[in-house]
Order: sequence, then C-alpha cells, then structure tokens
Amino acid sequence: MPKELKNPPGRALVLGAFLAASAVWLVPETAAAPATTRLVKPGPLAEEWLVRAALDELQEAAAGGASKLAELKERMSEAILARLSCGRLDQMEALNSMFYVLEACKYLSLARETCDEKFARWLADNRGVSRLLFRALEDVKSPKESLKVLHELVADDEKAVLDYPNLAAAFATSRSLAHHRTAPASCTMLEAFRWYTRSKQTFRYDLKSMPYELSRYLADSRLGIPERQWAAQNYANHSNPAKCYFDVKYDWESYAKKDTPQKIEKLDYTLQNLRQVGGVCIDQAYYASQVCKSLGIPSAIVSGHGSSGMSHAWVASLKLASGGQQAAWDTATGRYEEHQYFTGSLRDPARGGEILDSELMLAGFAAQLPLQRREEAHAATMLARTVSRSGEAPLAADLSALKKLADAHDKRCAGKSDAPKADLSQFKAERKIDGALMEDLLDAAIQRNLAHRPAWDLIVELGKAGRLPVDHLDRFFGLLVDRTAKQFPDYSCVMVMKIVPAIPDPARREKVYQRALAVYGSRPDLQGRVLVALGDEYVAQNQSQKAYSTFEEAATKCLNVSEVVMAAASKAENLLLSAGPRGREAAIKLYTKLFGMTKGSKSNFRSQTSHYQLGLRLADMLSNAGREAEARQVLKKIEE
Repeated sequence: MPKELKNPPGRALVLGAFLAASAVWLVPETAAAPATTRLVKPGPLAEEWLVRAALDELQEAAAGGASKLAELKERMSEAILARLSCGRLDQMEALNSMFYVLEACKYLSLARETCDEKFARWLADNRGVSRLLFRALEDVKSPKESLKVLHELVADDEKAVLDYPNLAAAFATSRSLAHHRTAPASCTMLEAFRWYTRSKQTFRYDLKSMPYELSRYLADSRLGIPERQWAAQNYANHSNPAKCYFDVKYDWESYAKKDTPQKIEKLDYTLQNLRQVGGVCIDQAYYASQVCKSLGIPSAIVSGHGSSGMSHAWVASLKLASGGQQAAWDTATGRYEEHQYFTGSLRDPARGGEILDSELMLAGFAAQLPLQRREEAHAATMLARTVSRSGEAPLAADLSALKKLADAHDKRCAGKSDAPKADLSQFKAERKIDGALMEDLLDAAIQRNLAHRPAWDLIVELGKAGRLPVDHLDRFFGLLVDRTAKQFPDYSCVMVMKIVPAIPDPARREKVYQRALAVYGSRPDLQGRVLVALGDEYVAQNQSQKAYSTFEEAATKCLNVSEVVMAAASKAENLLLSAGPRGREAAIKLYTKLFGMTKGSKSNFRSQTSHYQLGLRLADMLSNAGREAEARQVLKKIEE
C-alpha cells in the first residue's frame, strides 16, 4: 500500500491558527502602502442612521413594485458614490449595507420576473437569508435558476430555509455533481435538502451555522437516500470517515488487462457494491466523498498528476474541531507520498469549472472569517469595479444624494425615540471617484479577506488593461506572494502568472519571474512552470539563446515532473528546429541527454513517466532521421 502524503503541498493548517494570526495576514505593512492619498480622521463617522436609512428605503421600495426598486437602485448608486467621496474606507459598515440594498434592487426585481411577487417580498422580509443568497449569486452563471431553486425550497419547507440559511443558499447556488458512471438511483434536490434538515440522522457538524461556501460541498450530491442511510449506518462512528477510501479495494486486474472490464460494471453502481467488489482510484474517491457528504462532512473528489505523470484521484474532506471554531481541508487521504502529487484540482460546485485544491483550502480559510468581513470584502471589490467603469476622467463629489437619504430618514423616524438622527456634519467630500479610490477599495477588500478571489481577478484585469500603475501592480503582487506563497503556493503561483504579463516593462517582468523562482524554491513543479513562462518571455523579446537556456533549465530541474519537462523540452525543440538545418540533430541531442538523466519504472503507470514520454519522442525523432536501429533501442528501453 503506497504511503499517504502527510503534508501535501499547499495543505491548509488548522484555520484557527490563521484566525489567531489574522493581524499578520490582514494588516498591510507600512512600507507597502499604496501611492494614494489616505484620509485618516481621529474618530469614526456616525453612520448608524445611514445603515438604517438604506434598509428602510429597501423595505418601502420592495412594497412598491418593480418601478420603485429601479428608482431606489439609481438613488442608492448615487448615494454610494457620495459616501465613497468622503473617504474613510477603514469604516465599511454603511457602505456594505448600501451595497446590499443595491444588490437587492437587482435580485428582487429578478425574483419577481422569475418566480413571483410573493417570493420577492419574502426575500425582502428575510434579510438573514437574502444577505447570504445575494452574495452567493455572484458565483453562479444563472442567478435566475438559483432563485428558482430557493423558491422551491421555501415552498416546500419555509421553516427549514430560515433555520438553515447557509445550507439553503448553498443548495440554491450549487450544481449537482455529474455522476461519472450510471447510478441506479438518485434523489431530487428537495430530497437531498430534506436529508440534512428533516432526517433523524445526527450529522458530524452543525449545518445550521456552516458557511454556504463549505456547505456547497454537501449540496452538490444527489446520492440516493437508501445509500445515504447505508453510509450513515456503517460510518457514523468512524473517527475519520474519509479513510473509507481504502475500503474500496483496487481492481488491479481490470487495470492491468485493458480488455477486462471492472468487476463493478457487472453490478449496480452503488456504495454497497463498490465496497464489495472494489474499483479504481476514481471509484475510491467517489465512495469516500459520498460517505462523507452523507454524514454532513463537506468533501470533494480531487485529481491530479504526480511527479511521474501518473494521473490519480483522491479525496478532500473538511475537518472541524469541537464547536466548529477551527477547520481545515484535509487533502491527504489517498494522495500517495511516493508519487508526489504536487497539484490537485476539483470541481467548483457553484461555477462547475475546475479549481485548484489550494484554492479550496484558501476559500475554506475565508469562509471561517466573520461574516461582516466577508461581506465587506465583497462589497469593496464590487464597488472598486463600479469605480473602474466610471472612465478615465475622475468624477467630482456630490453629497446631495446623502442629504436626500438623511431628509427622508428624519421624516420617516420623526417621533421615534430609538431612531438615530441623521448627522451630515462629519461627511465631507474630500475624494474624487478615480483610480486612486479604486485602488484603495481593492486594498480594503484584501485587508478584510486575503482569499477573496474576485479582488485578485480585478487586479489582474486592471493590470492587463493598463489601468493600474506598474508600481501599484507590483505592490499587490508583493502582498500576494508574501502572504500566500508559503501556505498556498499553487494558488499564489497561478495568480502571479496572471499578474506578471500585465507589467509593461520587460525588465521588470523578468525580475518578478526571478523573484518567483526564489519564492517557490521548494516546489520543482512550480519552479518549472515559472521557468517556462520566463522562457516564453525571452521568446517574445527575440532572445532565442536565453529562451533556449531557460527551457533547458526547466526541463533538467523538473525531470521527475513529466508535464513540465515535456512542455519545456518541446519549446526548446521548436527553437532548435527554427534555427536551421542543424536544428534536428541538436534536438535529438537534447532529448538524448534528458532521456539519459531519467530512470525507467516498472510501475503499471510507466507510460506516464518522464522517462517513457521522453523516450517515445526521442524514438520518433530518430526514426524520422532514418536512424531506425537507434529508435528501436530506445523503444526497447522504455518498455523494459
């Protein structure tokens, strides 16, 4: 039995440790302050009235119909810009509530169109659900479909939705996992939701408080109820149910003999039968993930390529400490040490595409942050995007929209002793709606939630469009690397590779790549990817010799990472072949050198190793050069 990888690259530590160290993570260093004007005042703005005014306006507009919501959306947009012009982005509570109202205007109107007016009013009246849902809808491709799902859940069991708001938001914004085999039976979305909210099963974690970002890894399962019951009966008392991965014995016979079907193919594809007759790694991962989901443990199938190039599937499962105050995604089960699965990927239940396992871990950290911080990070990012669309010319500040809100609030609350009086005396228009404000909003978002992916995506987008000065782009890059590279290197590296091409100066791009090589020194696969990117940079600059040397360095440094070595060798080969008639012989020498530096494997998966793939390419080149005897010798070696 291969050894499990005890500390897979990028594996999250207990998130409670991160929370305890949040001051280190989330407070930017003085030296890294952006080159923008910061407005620091001795005391906080008195904004309680503004929060209440915005929410009261929403309640009135929701009762007035679509036209009232459209009017409020326009007025709230103007009020938000007015509030932004007052600075003080360290204080986001009112802006967060105002942004919620803006989102509500959009989604309540959509709920009216998609479902009915009664449901739209229900959303307006039940802010505990709608605040979660409206933010979660930003992750999906079809908000209409998500609203329909929540409408169905509310119609079936309103009390359950109110008791489990995060779980309801997760079901509304998750796409069910497509089964990789034909399953004999599955449950409906309503049956799955009832399993977690109505069944007598005791679940491992408190599903009423589990953030929807984590609950999505429960909501994407449509495993039949009888199979869930079987899983609960057999694994409810296991200390680590993910270990049931190994209860499915590997079907080596079907793997070794390609014309031999798997034993499970003769039976219904159920958990019970998988445990009885076994399967391959994808079946083991499916089994473990579905058992975990049945017990209320968020889980996912993870897949990737190891250092040998071998593809494999394992399982990720969430581990929460007592009381749910600490959590970590464990991606070690079935991820074997000797194969060095550097990077894993899995399906995002909201978008349906693939994400890195390191992104899953970072998102798991973010989900444990206080709700207000997550909301404010989201609001700051979306407002930064709004400011970015205002154009190159800065907009002058106008506080009239705030005055209208204040007047309406005082009139509405006249005679109410518990209502805060609107006070505009502290609100001064001191900032323009411009690029500097946009940067400060992004800075505010990242301070509150370093793992908020949309903020980083916007930074990359702005950099590519030339909307973010290179000094500031480099500052955000430094923040990303300094704060995430150690614990989440895969996530960090992916974002770095997106940010660097946005830097216009070739010399600065090269320096950043060189810095990245030092940062990811313990990860040959990431170093190799950076080197390949650096080589591409040299190609773009017509520095062919530098490019070739860099590709060769990537190949030789990453000999045991087949994906990297083959990509680097192919790029080096193309450079040699484009250099003239002698290029083919030089390419043969390159592959001969690399092939000679690798060792053969007797593994059943040897065709995916660097040795095998380099040998196959070398044999092909030798054959094309008329050196058939040498080609046969190479082919013989890789099959030994």
